[in-house]
Amino acid sequence: MAYMKRISVVFAAFAVCVLLFTAARPKTALRQVKFHAAMDCKNCVKKVVENVSFEKGVEDLKAELSDKSVTIVYNPAKTDTLKLGDAIRKLGYKAKVVEDKAL
Repeated sequence: MAYMKRISVVFAAFAVCVLLFTAARPKTALRQVKFHAAMDCKNCVKKVVENVSFEKGVEDLKAELSDKSVTIVYNPAKTDTLKLGDAIRKLGYKAKVVEDKAL
């Protein structure tokens, strides 16, 4: 019985520590950037999505062939528009920032 009580106390202390740690961490506001990228076909879109989605700090990515745009939601503490644009350019596409805003 005393053993179970000890385990309960340790578990409760651990839970409190986790809650305090997550509450104390400052939340980084995400940003969204939209690039005009010279994509010509569905394979271009697929290539951008498959490669840029895994860049550090990318939270979400949408590529549209209709208006040749790549919209990326990212964590500015981990990356920036320059690095994201370079990731698109490394794939062989021109990339120009159309919009960059905080979410």
